[in-house]
Amino acid sequence: MRTRKFLLALIIVGLAASVCEAKRYITEPLLVPQSPYAGMTFYVYKPYNMPEGWYVTLDGYAVHKNSDGTWVYGTSEGPNLVATNYVVGSVVPSMAGITKWISDVQISELRKLPTAETLIVRQKGYTRSQMAGGKTYSTYIPDWTFSPTFMAIGNWKATVDRIGVLSNPTLPVAWSGKHPKVIYAWTGRGWHQINVKASQTPASALRGEYTRLRRFLRDSGFKWYEQDMPILAQQAKAWGYYWLGEISLNIRRD
Repeated sequence: MRTRKFLLALIIVGLAASVCEAKRYITEPLLVPQSPYAGMTFYVYKPYNMPEGWYVTLDGYAVHKNSDGTWVYGTSEGPNLVATNYVVGSVVPSMAGITKWISDVQISELRKLPTAETLIVRQKGYTRSQMAGGKTYSTYIPDWTFSPTFMAIGNWKATVDRIGVLSNPTLPVAWSGKHPKVIYAWTGRGWHQINVKASQTPASALRGEYTRLRRFLRDSGFKWYEQDMPILAQQAKAWGYYWLGEISLNIRRD
């Protein structure tokens, strides 16, 4: 009788472990370089059930590193993943007909760390991970990538087609075309709208808001770091926006 109870307990434990395994991710965020584009980097994750050699981007697309060191998107063919000819960074995957390997819901769950294997402590934009067995690593993932308010700019294609970062005050800005009617500036809490007069250039409109933008940053405590630049550049490509890089208003830093 004891033997039967013991075997039953083992079966129950095994089933419970299977259920946990189905929901578990090996979340090792890695910042990888894209060799065809100098200075371009992007993040990939490795879900537990991903085929060997395959990873998932921050926005849910399957990617694979070719023998020549180039990262390309993958597409599903039945239960298998097959590499495409689309190079990461050269196309907007959704416009190229590539479907996400991980859904938006799964991405949301993936970011709800820690998991059973990984303890995540987010501190000043850094994600420090303590793996089972004592192994540690640190990966920089900006706070703004976790902000729905910030990331919403990717859906504003009616009024935005380019994005960059002011050098002073240091904050992201976005607008549409060479003669925009409105500019959006990130305050650390939301996107501040700047109306542009017919006689103004984007630079002159931003110079007129200089004092207010500095006050926004002071009040919110938002800080932009050098490591944020390549990540936003990669995100701009994912959104299909033109990357403006660093934008100088020729205003002295103080």
